[in-house]
Amino acid sequence: MATPQGTPIHRVVAYCTEALALRVARLRPRMFSVAPPRSLLDPTEDDNATALRLLDCVSPIPKFLHFTLNERLLKALEGRDRVHIIDFNIKQGLQWPSLFQSLASRRPNPPSHVRLTGVGESRQDLQDTGIRLARLAESFNLAFEFHAVVDRLEDVRLWMLHVKREECLAVNCVLTMHKALHDESGKAFMDLLDLIRSTHPEIVVVAEPEAKHNEPNWETRLARSLSYYAAIFDSMDDALPKDSQARIKVEEVFAKEIRNIVACEGDERTERHESFDGWSKLMEDGGFRCLGIGEREMLQGRMILRMYSCEKYSLEKQGEGDGLTLMWLDQPLYTVSAWAPGDVAGSSSVSQPS
Repeated sequence: MATPQGTPIHRVVAYCTEALALRVARLRPRMFSVAPPRSLLDPTEDDNATALRLLDCVSPIPKFLHFTLNERLLKALEGRDRVHIIDFNIKQGLQWPSLFQSLASRRPNPPSHVRLTGVGESRQDLQDTGIRLARLAESFNLAFEFHAVVDRLEDVRLWMLHVKREECLAVNCVLTMHKALHDESGKAFMDLLDLIRSTHPEIVVVAEPEAKHNEPNWETRLARSLSYYAAIFDSMDDALPKDSQARIKVEEVFAKEIRNIVACEGDERTERHESFDGWSKLMEDGGFRCLGIGEREMLQGRMILRMYSCEKYSLEKQGEGDGLTLMWLDQPLYTVSAWAPGDVAGSSSVSQPS
């Protein structure tokens, strides 16, 4: 009965069933073969870009992540003349127009220079993003420079980032950190934290799914995926008609995550989502301290939710304001937080939370 065109639970079961079939085919390739449409197995960058733009239009999820973190960045960059932001997962740069507008309208003195370093694996996508953002900055009369770093996250080195001493530097990690956990020894994640620390950032802002999809036991990951993505798909029903091709395109991005969580193991399993408690332990073990999320960010998040006129979304603080979580009914979806290097360097290795 499960189908990508049915109710939210039908749709998530359809994608989980596909993920299970792929897992079986990977484990017993001589006995089974699975040949779903290629667009489902490996959506193209154009498909992903279109889906992200659609999601940004119909759901508060992207705007909650971007606008809330931008508010935290503005606080950290207040009064600074030369600003440098490193975005380790820039994609189409949807986060930055609102920040540019806020920086340009800052009184009494907007920054004299803003530099954005974008990291990604597609040279063409980075060039397109850079051109688009440069035109936007020009329209705000903002002195702007875009620097593209074309490489995999794990291969980025400090010299590639063109860090300058006179700049106030911020690091942006939206849906990035969990991909560094693919190395189960913790080395890849520690290397990323070491790289971030070596830039001497004023602030590091982080957004991650509020989920525990990094268990070694795949059955546990499957069960947790069912409840988490059923809530995501339920929220899509509130935004788009059931027969909408746009909804299917958006949900295929989440379906790709489900396939990775359930069907893949080892280095191939990159969707290693952790709870905020798990991230707090990893960051603190890595020598970072939590800066907290304040009332300004909470007000920004509430304003975003009011734009979508849906009472099923809500916000919940983590601890004493350590992070801020977007909820759908009683299901946590995403958490944003802010960090800075501590006074004492972290340990030489990071263990993944249990």
